[in-house]
Amino acid sequence: MTPETPGQLKATGHQITVRARRGCMRVAAVWQVLMPVADAIEDVRITSNRKRDVEDMTIAFADRLSGSLHTVLRQFETMPWVAAAELC
Repeated sequence: MTPETPGQLKATGHQITVRARRGCMRVAAVWQVLMPVADAIEDVRITSNRKRDVEDMTIAFADRLSGSLHTVLRQFETMPWVAAAELC
C-alpha cells in the first residue's frame, strides 16, 4: 500500500503498512515486532484519516534487510487491534 501523495516515503526496499481503527494504534507494540529488522528501517510515517476512521503506520525498509518481513507481517496479522497489515 504505497500512497500517491507528496512526501511519499522514499525507500529503496519494501514497506509494511499497519492499519488500525483511529485511536487504537499501538505504537510500542509495533516497535516490539520490528526490533529484529530495526537496523534496516529507513523511514516511518503515521497518518490518520477521520473520514475512514483509520490510522496507518507505514515503515520503509532498506534493501539490506537482514530479517524476514514476512515473519514480521505474520506477527502483525495476529494482533487483534490490527485491522490490516500489508507488505509491498
